[in-house]
Amino acid sequence: MMPRKARFGIVWSQFADYHCDRCDAIGQRLGERYDVLAVEVATGSQTYSWPASRPLGFARKQTLFPGAELESLSFFKRTRALLGALWGCQTVFIGIPYSDPYVIVTSWLLRLFGRRVVMMTDSKHDDAQRNVVVEVLKRLLLLPYSAAIVSGGRALHYVRSLGIARQAVVPGYDVVSCERVERQAGALVETAQVAYEDRPFVFAGRFVPKKNLTSLVRAYAGYVARTKAPVRRLVLIGAGPKESQLRALIAELDIVGLVDFTGFLGSEEVARRMSGALALVLVSHIEQWGLVVNEAASLGLPAIVSSAVGASDALVRNLVNGYVVEASSIEAITRAMCAMAEDEARWRGMVEETRKRATFADVGRLADAVQYLLEPETPGLRERIELFICESAGGTFAEDTTLRSAARTLAGHRHANT
Repeated sequence: MMPRKARFGIVWSQFADYHCDRCDAIGQRLGERYDVLAVEVATGSQTYSWPASRPLGFARKQTLFPGAELESLSFFKRTRALLGALWGCQTVFIGIPYSDPYVIVTSWLLRLFGRRVVMMTDSKHDDAQRNVVVEVLKRLLLLPYSAAIVSGGRALHYVRSLGIARQAVVPGYDVVSCERVERQAGALVETAQVAYEDRPFVFAGRFVPKKNLTSLVRAYAGYVARTKAPVRRLVLIGAGPKESQLRALIAELDIVGLVDFTGFLGSEEVARRMSGALALVLVSHIEQWGLVVNEAASLGLPAIVSSAVGASDALVRNLVNGYVVEASSIEAITRAMCAMAEDEARWRGMVEETRKRATFADVGRLADAVQYLLEPETPGLRERIELFICESAGGTFAEDTTLRSAARTLAGHRHANT
């Protein structure tokens, strides 16, 4: 009789394609030795209008409340169902915000009864103004967590400041399946049959204040007035409460005929649009990461991003494979758009460099992180994680004491996997 596999759980409140990507990558990597349970709390939510998630190929999926909207579920329903699903797991990886009341109770109970609880987060210090008292309270909320998987360098700094400094904190959280995005697009940027001069600028995301879309539109109007080349279009993919305000601003700036609103599109159509674009533009005021940058990197699409975008830590190098600008500087955004649109040789060089960085966008990095926390002696894992830490620091790893400390912690963790 075959011995029962050890079970670990991966939890999010709602699954999109990229959550399924992550679960399958982890299951494909570890499924022969572990029972990999992927838990989705509810099918839908008021925050995200994603369609119902697809079946998984390499992990066992359990939706606690099929067909339900997350916000319709009481605290007690969520807590009881989540604890019931996870009780047989030795380790639980939680991707729901640790401040949600039902997650607080669940994490404490799991830890008190001997389970290992791992936080997955992309929060970083510059996402908001921080209050000392609140930060101290966060440290208390995080006591049940023995380790963390974070998105990049700034998130690593922040999580260690919250008290997980002496446990393993590893990057690799915010990833997508590059293979899926390529397949959905049908072609990479470099092979898509779209001429350089016909490629538009593209934004994809929710139309909400933190995305800084009014500055994007004003910068685009500046580009239209200033460019020496034929004017490119601006494609806005998505929907949200700021749409009417954006349409009014576009009319005021007299660029109505140059801006396309597509509405909400599925992941396949978004990928196809990006493969035929000139650049992704994401200049948010606040952006923990920005997974659309991963999708762009999968296809070799250069990006113009603000420094607030967490993905700029690992996926965008200023003047190498895109531009990193200040969200508050409309002039900087305009200049980046002009530069991207007027020099084909430079753009093609950025396409090539973007493809080189796509490995840091891929689900393999999360599989590395999970495997490291479960099997730290696996050859090559520590080296790949250290490389990701280095790249997330913008190449300044040797000068960064916090990140050097993180690497030393990884080395120590190999011999203290608790």
